[in-house]
Amino acid sequence: MRAPLLVLLTSVSCFSTNDRVFAGPFSAQPLVGVAAEYASNPELVASAAQSETHAALFVDLPMNYDLDAVHFSVTPRVRYGGATGYSSVTSNYYHLDASAQFTNELGSFTCTGSLYRDSSLLYAGELSNGAGVRRDTSSADVNWQRALSERLQFQFDANTSRTLYAQNTASTDLVDYRYTSLSPSLAYAVDERDTLQVLGGVGRYKSLDGFTDSDNNNLQLGFNRQLSEMWKLTTSAGYSKSTNQYHYFFGTFEIVQRGGVYSANLTRQSDVLSVTTGVSRAFTPTGSVFLSRQDSVTLLTNYSYSERWTFGLSATWQNVVDPVVIGASERRRFYDGDVFANWRWTEQWTLTLHVLKIGQQFAPQPGKPLVSPGSDDVRLEISRQFYRTNQ
Repeated sequence: MRAPLLVLLTSVSCFSTNDRVFAGPFSAQPLVGVAAEYASNPELVASAAQSETHAALFVDLPMNYDLDAVHFSVTPRVRYGGATGYSSVTSNYYHLDASAQFTNELGSFTCTGSLYRDSSLLYAGELSNGAGVRRDTSSADVNWQRALSERLQFQFDANTSRTLYAQNTASTDLVDYRYTSLSPSLAYAVDERDTLQVLGGVGRYKSLDGFTDSDNNNLQLGFNRQLSEMWKLTTSAGYSKSTNQYHYFFGTFEIVQRGGVYSANLTRQSDVLSVTTGVSRAFTPTGSVFLSRQDSVTLLTNYSYSERWTFGLSATWQNVVDPVVIGASERRRFYDGDVFANWRWTEQWTLTLHVLKIGQQFAPQPGKPLVSPGSDDVRLEISRQFYRTNQ
């Protein structure tokens, strides 16, 4: 992985030192920084935790090409530091996101794709024998939106993703999988404030070893309301069914999950204070043998105290219920919190302090008491933002 990092740094250097790299509506905003981080239990082990201190280089290179009706973007993100392997919350990561959007007066058509390599510890309950492992994810998404009338809008979304875990031969907790879903929706604007929605979805989850799969379908009704100029409420609720199958030598064993699914989000948006909070329940892939029922609570705030100072808070809590072939369902919990402060001492240089807490709760073996390892982290970052827009 050192070669891709070298290529990325070379690209940043080119964009940062040349005022006119491309002609036309091309823009790039490279960000380069260094971070020093302390973690009290970076591997999230339940006993004999050892603290670690690391330094790392991180690079973001968003590149955009914008015309009136066509928009392209590619964003590589890399963290490369002293941590080795992927069994730590301070592990290196390599992310690549790309998108293409085509718009007209009636709607839009958007294609997105991503390639991620990072640690499974950063995701809800994705532990292999109680440890984090390397997680490789590739995904593609197609979204089509069309205005059928002044009040009625149709949307269709198709998504597919594949996740691979680098486990040793003795580990069986995580399953390599592919998940594909189709999600149509219809929205009707009752008036300037209120919108009604009908949302549907079908999905197929398949383990790459061929032993398990899940077929999921759901139907929901949604209601969105613009409470004021700054506040907006978005809700949906409905019913979901997931048919899980385990294929073995003498036949197929089937488990059916049924239940309500829902989502509610309250957002406040202004130049000074932005707040997003939400709760949800859905059947999602989490590396288990079947689709998991996941309950989530999220909070995100950002406060601009002045031109130089910005403060923020992000927090996530997730409860994951995994159906199993034999026995009772297994439960896992995950939480992640980050309080940060940004000091922008010049137009391009920023100093950022993060205070983080991350943890998992799980049973080390079926029937055993739950353990709750967690880590308290402090990270200091110094970064420089480059601005390059060709005219």
